[in-house]
Amino acid sequence: MKRWIFMNEKDFPVLYQQSDSRALSNQRNHFRLLKAKIVLLLILATTASISWNQGSDFRTAAAFVVGTVLITLMAFTAIEYSRKFDKLWFSCRAVAESTKKESWLFMMKVKPYDGTISEPQAEKLFLDRLEQVLESQQSICSELTPQSENGSQITANMRTVRETTVNDRLAYYIDNRVRDQQAWYSKEARKNGSMEFRWFISSWVLQLIAAILAFLVVFSNGLIVNPVGILTTAGVGVLSWMNARSFRELSQSYALIAQRLSILGGRKRKASTELDLSEIVIDFEQAISGEHTIWLARRLEIP
Repeated sequence: MKRWIFMNEKDFPVLYQQSDSRALSNQRNHFRLLKAKIVLLLILATTASISWNQGSDFRTAAAFVVGTVLITLMAFTAIEYSRKFDKLWFSCRAVAESTKKESWLFMMKVKPYDGTISEPQAEKLFLDRLEQVLESQQSICSELTPQSENGSQITANMRTVRETTVNDRLAYYIDNRVRDQQAWYSKEARKNGSMEFRWFISSWVLQLIAAILAFLVVFSNGLIVNPVGILTTAGVGVLSWMNARSFRELSQSYALIAQRLSILGGRKRKASTELDLSEIVIDFEQAISGEHTIWLARRLEIP
């Protein structure tokens, strides 16, 4: 029995490679911008919390800092509005995941790429469906540019896997799709659950300290810096970060899909016919794509 393992992303279509790369890039830019805005708000809160009765030089410097921060925040807001990193991230991810799903259906000879049509017809249909995937997210076309002249939408590895026996294809699918996805979702579920707890504790501690200091400030005179505003802003920034990253939501949804894949993996391990393999692949792909479809619908506002 042959076993293949994807050595790198080049074993998938160029469309997947490009959309996956751009999704990661836009995701990083989106969260970098968010972190920068939170830091600027902290600087603003810190400047505002310092007593301005420190002389004209200090007031001039403080006014300069406040003005600079506000202008920078306005610039970041304009960049966020014009570039729409979040929308590009979601759209590129939609194209990447749809392309990967089509690739697996093609390799496994699952409808509409089954043996009822010739190989040239199957390849043409695959390319047509990739074109439909791209047309469904036309806003990202400018993001996707050819990475190399040797790039291909149907790779040699995809053709090689497609030509193997039912049992070999099933083994390849279980090793490289099911187990890979189950491990990824399990790891991400634990990671997001841990991050949600850590950031919640951080926010809670900041708010507790702010509350304690608020009482102490009442009985203190002549404080140069009032830390309550700084800590309160930091706490709000932490909550904003938690909300943007959706730690709890992702932890729960990832854990659910990991359990579904585990249950399906325990049920279906044998395929003696093309129909058996097709049923197995369709069941797994529905489980894998279900969570992602809901995730995209929420963020792209799909009805």
